[in-house]
Amino acid sequence: MQEVKDKNGVRFLTFNVNGVRTLFQHYPFSRMNNSLKLAFELFQADIVTLQELKIDAKGISKWGKVEGYQSYITIPQLRKGYSGVGCWVRIPPDDDPKKDHLRVVKAEEGITGLLRVQSNGVSYRESSESIGGYAGLDFTDEKQLLHIDGEGRCVIIELANNVVVFSTYCPANSTQTEDGEQSRLIFLKLLFKRIRNLHKLGKHIVLMGDINVCRDLKDHATALEELSIPISCYKTGSEIEDKFNDKCVQFIMDPVRIGRRLLNTMLSDSLIPQYAQQGILVDSTRHIQGKDRLKMYTVWNTLLNTRPANYGSRIDFIFVDADLKDSIQGGDILTTIMGSDHCPVYMDISVDSLAISCKSFAKPKFEAKTRYVLNQGNIMEMFRKVIGNENNSVKATENKISKPPVHRTSSIPAALESAAPLQSDMFDSSNQPLPRLKSTHMKAFEDMLGKAPVCQHGEETILRVSKTDKNYGKKFWVCKRSKGEKNDPEASCSFFQWK
Repeated sequence: MQEVKDKNGVRFLTFNVNGVRTLFQHYPFSRMNNSLKLAFELFQADIVTLQELKIDAKGISKWGKVEGYQSYITIPQLRKGYSGVGCWVRIPPDDDPKKDHLRVVKAEEGITGLLRVQSNGVSYRESSESIGGYAGLDFTDEKQLLHIDGEGRCVIIELANNVVVFSTYCPANSTQTEDGEQSRLIFLKLLFKRIRNLHKLGKHIVLMGDINVCRDLKDHATALEELSIPISCYKTGSEIEDKFNDKCVQFIMDPVRIGRRLLNTMLSDSLIPQYAQQGILVDSTRHIQGKDRLKMYTVWNTLLNTRPANYGSRIDFIFVDADLKDSIQGGDILTTIMGSDHCPVYMDISVDSLAISCKSFAKPKFEAKTRYVLNQGNIMEMFRKVIGNENNSVKATENKISKPPVHRTSSIPAALESAAPLQSDMFDSSNQPLPRLKSTHMKAFEDMLGKAPVCQHGEETILRVSKTDKNYGKKFWVCKRSKGEKNDPEASCSFFQWK
């Protein structure tokens, strides 16, 4: 990954981790001893947002205390182990030129400002920590607004340099229900209205996270295939948008996918001219990588194993307001980073042109250590530590008699030793653990199933089980390669045979 070139450059990074605990089961995070600090340092990130944390209040005591970072975390109030968004901001040393630019002066949970700062306190709208920009958000009843904010989907922070950062995980409506789609659209309308309000108040905007909306046809592999547009036949995105302009516009204006239209109304670089005129946000990744780059996907279907063939869509973004467009220095997607069905996205931006507008402030009450009282130890945990220390003292005394002392020769802290080589090899797939050999039991089990037929690639197929109502439980053989474009020789050949 490219290093931050400018010493005054700030790196933003977004990553839908699909469960923060499971992230550390995958390389390179498996070598980090469940340390978010090491993960953030690996990315050289200053401001990080993670979505789909899938933690409860107890989990915040672990993930909300990251050395060297302030933590702002929202989790669902009712549905445990679901959703969840966190925003971590690096605390620079006093001699760091970016120190003032990374000072958080205000922070809110949710979009509408209706949630309470503390359980028995006032709402964010009424508090001294109010960021502002609430006009026109009450277009539906307050109960529904509180429900949307209570799903753990949005964290908003304001920096001392007048930049407001939205970290969000927008609803996907994966069940395709009418109520789910309505809730999803209300969320997007609230989000975009709040952003426009703050922009009118003179705030700079950074919107990052899993938006769960694909902005353009060229960024959606399935839609391209359904419209019979073979992406392998075209070298650039401009070719596709020039030759199939009508289809590209129809993709955005699809009456069933209103979210695409809503997103494009916010973009000053939208393909639709009238939307571009009204838009206030710039897609930082597309701005740096150019509109011609194809297959720039950030999410893939894990059930169909489409990632090896890079057959996915782009729904993870870092947007900035158009006034910051010229300050964007770098940005890309990190497709080689595993651990989720999504990949990280980063942006480097210069803060030289930004003035420090707030020089006196107190740490926001929404900061995790304050909000969840993480600085105070639980008395039972303290009691267990005392007992543990006593036991360790006994063991240490015994070891002094039987074992010689161990001296560390390295100056690298123990927690960092396992992660030290990551900077040079983190993107090298050759460092991945080798696949396990099949056991004799597995081979015997495969013999019971019968010999697998060969697909059009000349390779053995794999056995699947039908989940459809008509053939439920019936087994069939399919090509073991991942689904990809129709003309891609490296993708699945679509071999199918009932067992």
